[in-house]
Amino acid sequence: MNSFDGIKSMHDIGTRLKQYIITDEIGRGGHGTVYRAYHEENIGQAVALKIIEDSGNLDSLLIEPELLSKLEHPHIIKLIDFFIYAGKLVLVTEYIEGDSLQSYLDKNGRFTESEVKSFLSQIGSALEHAHQNNIIHRDIKLSNILVSKSSQELRFTLVDFGISRISEGIQSIKSVAGTYYYMAPEQLRGRPCEQSDLWALGVCSYIMLTGVKPFEGSTEEELSKKIQFDIPKTLESTVDGIDRELEDILFQLLEKQLINRTESASYLVNELTQFSSVKPIDNSSRTKDKETFNLSTLEAQKNTQKRQGWIGFWIFTLLSTIPNGVIGEAISLGGLALLYSGQEKRNLSQTRTGIILIIVGAFISFLFWSIVYASIFALVGENEVAANSTYDIVYFISLIISFPAIIVATHFLTRIKRLKEDLTLYKALRQSSKDKSGIIYLLKQFVDINWGDINLRQKYIELLLLNNQVEHAIVEAKLLLEIDPYDFGAHLLLANGYLEIGLYEECIQVCNSYLAVSGHSFEFADLKAQCNQVISGV
Repeated sequence: MNSFDGIKSMHDIGTRLKQYIITDEIGRGGHGTVYRAYHEENIGQAVALKIIEDSGNLDSLLIEPELLSKLEHPHIIKLIDFFIYAGKLVLVTEYIEGDSLQSYLDKNGRFTESEVKSFLSQIGSALEHAHQNNIIHRDIKLSNILVSKSSQELRFTLVDFGISRISEGIQSIKSVAGTYYYMAPEQLRGRPCEQSDLWALGVCSYIMLTGVKPFEGSTEEELSKKIQFDIPKTLESTVDGIDRELEDILFQLLEKQLINRTESASYLVNELTQFSSVKPIDNSSRTKDKETFNLSTLEAQKNTQKRQGWIGFWIFTLLSTIPNGVIGEAISLGGLALLYSGQEKRNLSQTRTGIILIIVGAFISFLFWSIVYASIFALVGENEVAANSTYDIVYFISLIISFPAIIVATHFLTRIKRLKEDLTLYKALRQSSKDKSGIIYLLKQFVDINWGDINLRQKYIELLLLNNQVEHAIVEAKLLLEIDPYDFGAHLLLANGYLEIGLYEECIQVCNSYLAVSGHSFEFADLKAQCNQVISGV
């Protein structure tokens, strides 16, 4: 049988396509149908035979085999052969016994943290290889990744490079090919890049851990808006005891701004290697000077700063006690802490103990200076005038040492108090992940506390736009441009805000302003074109 008509029903086992004999159908997708087959000269070796249903532009269809021929990696499907048969493209690849990631998830439920780490490492390595060969996949999704068992461990393999493109720097042709749920903000705007693949990898990982998509919408427009402006729910709202390091890695893949997102597949693989070696990942050593809006990251940073603050506070507090005798001052400080705690908790017993310790500490400090004076008096030959003069000098020196140390200790204590307030807000934000108005209110508090944090302000504006508080978003975007007049995100948010409320001339002005500096940008060129179409009535 030499036509595809017999293959469509798949009732005829043994259909021959050139030297390959089909045994059964594996699956069907948007780009074609996949069959299991074998070469007539190697009956025992199964292969996967993919027939591309689109018989349009064969030159375009030949892109996939051309790309696959450049790649050789254990987690990228291996191309064995390809040919044209009855006007259709046929790809012959290695056969992998397993399911698509989507099928596996449907059958077995959510993946474990260790499985997701392994997934990120394997597919991250595959993307590292593809990107090093200047190939962007552009359609990474659950159905384009195969799962198989290898030595009791899961093996993940990336397939379907049908809409991949060679990366050649800035694109001159807009393209939004891909699957909407997995598309990064810049890909929605027609500007996919290597980091767009990393975004899709983050979406897959999020679904594998939680069983739900990070962004959902009933229409493409709603979904697009969610992807560009919404913050996905934290993992701990779905996954109990989630590893904060893993959450940090995953949410960095889902950063909307490219400058904040994981910078490359190589960087991701290196980060995962450090993670798996049980050594903590040093976020301060990252090559990008940035602070991502990631609850786990921010909380970890604030907690570290708080611990450092307490260390600094106690060091300088102890230094301040030296002139007055460490023992007496330490007892008084302990009593002061108990008094404060007792007052706060309304614990009468603790309060009394604190007062007693303060008195005892003061008495010991008095004894300390009495001993100092007696020692000086003895040293100067019991000369009272000389003893008093020397005592005054010693006391003055002690004040010079003590006073700056107290000021520094107070500075640390003030900083600790502010960090505690920040952590309280982070905790509240984490618990309010289902309440958009609550998140906006809390983000506003973040913005007020951290005025110069551009990334936080952008997240705040994005949520205002998502919540249809457009006028407020426009004001905040203008304030953000006061901080950084050349910020891409702020210009884009302001232009989107004007477009949303029909101020098309103002939107065009913002676009022209940014284009005058950048020279070209798909995002602003598109927004400008939309506004011009509305104004001209097209």
